[in-house]
Amino acid sequence: MRENPERLAWFVLLTSFFICIGLAVAIPLGIRHYIYYSQVKQPVRVEVQQPTLSITLAGRGLPLSVHDTYDDLPDGSIVQTGGAVGHLVTYFPHQDEQGNRIVAVTIQLYENSGVVFESARSPRFSVSTMPHTVSLKVTKGRVRISISKGTDRPTTVHLRTDHATVTLSEGTYWITVDPSRTEITVRYGQAQIRPIADDQILSLDRSERAIVETHRIVGPLSSARDLIQNGDFTLPLEEGWQKYNRDIQIPGEPEGEVTLTEVNGRTSVLITRQGMGHLETGITQEINTYIRDFSFLQLHLLLNVIGHNVPVCGSLGSECPIMVRIDYRDADGNERQWLQGFYTLPDPATPGNPSFCVTCNIRNEHIQVPANTWYSYDSENLIPALSHDGQGPTLIKSITIYASGHSYQSAIAEVELIGQE
Repeated sequence: MRENPERLAWFVLLTSFFICIGLAVAIPLGIRHYIYYSQVKQPVRVEVQQPTLSITLAGRGLPLSVHDTYDDLPDGSIVQTGGAVGHLVTYFPHQDEQGNRIVAVTIQLYENSGVVFESARSPRFSVSTMPHTVSLKVTKGRVRISISKGTDRPTTVHLRTDHATVTLSEGTYWITVDPSRTEITVRYGQAQIRPIADDQILSLDRSERAIVETHRIVGPLSSARDLIQNGDFTLPLEEGWQKYNRDIQIPGEPEGEVTLTEVNGRTSVLITRQGMGHLETGITQEINTYIRDFSFLQLHLLLNVIGHNVPVCGSLGSECPIMVRIDYRDADGNERQWLQGFYTLPDPATPGNPSFCVTCNIRNEHIQVPANTWYSYDSENLIPALSHDGQGPTLIKSITIYASGHSYQSAIAEVELIGQE
């Protein structure tokens, strides 16, 4: 080539030209790829409802016992419950008008359950079209996953078990894992499921479920159905619900208010009152569904008692900051009620206010919940509790959720009454 300087010159010229073209293409593509696919970590908060929950941080062998909350959960951490119940809460990277971080995904772990939290990411730049993503592995037990609607972009949860990989979009899902299989139930939303040892992909829509074993998938199957209309309050409150005030004790005192608003990033019904004397404020929904052939009925609530000024639920146990009542008809045609109360303020006196409703026919123990914290309640199967003389209930008439007392502030974000024949 030294003997032919023209060839050398052409070689240098063409090489420089192609390098220039390559850089002219690669640099913008690299910048574009970085802008569109670069991600940032989002904070994850662990909230314990019933102590104690254990967290094993990535790279550390000994688990930590968590009694209240744990902020900024690291990637790769193992979260397990024994008798405890806990939340993993991930947040969107922006805030609502009140300055609260908006909840993206809530992962509810029930007793004897475990997950490996892998990551929570959001696009670094707003021009990116990529969704918020949360990745985790469910190792055992029962998990409920609620994915909120993003205000700027959708959210996707990538979930793994020993039997399948699952992609979840906005909605609510139940995941149950045992050594032999995984069961996925869609309350609403859409799930894409692929068994570990198979390329088959199954899509589940609202009120469908599937059972996945290592080499096969069964579904879609019919799911238990929700008897509540607009239980997530995404529609105007008038769609399914009626609000009310009643039993005011002192004429002229202010009534309570029921508003549809956001509380800590969740669309919620907020019940408030500041006053003297007794008053009941709430929402009610007519259901009128025959359940004679139901073998399973479960109530789910996501609630937050922000404050109240009556210890426990008052001197008669009937003034709870949140109480839920189910009106139903038994096999003999009798009108009956089932009630459950929730409170935060204990009674320092001995003896104090009763822990159940003294004036009610159903005397379920009221449940003490943490103040100003979201609490997820899931009842046992209610069919035995609603049965009398060996005969089950025939008709669910209505459900009412209310606050009662003098001054109270409570929020409800989710109401479900799940029934299955």
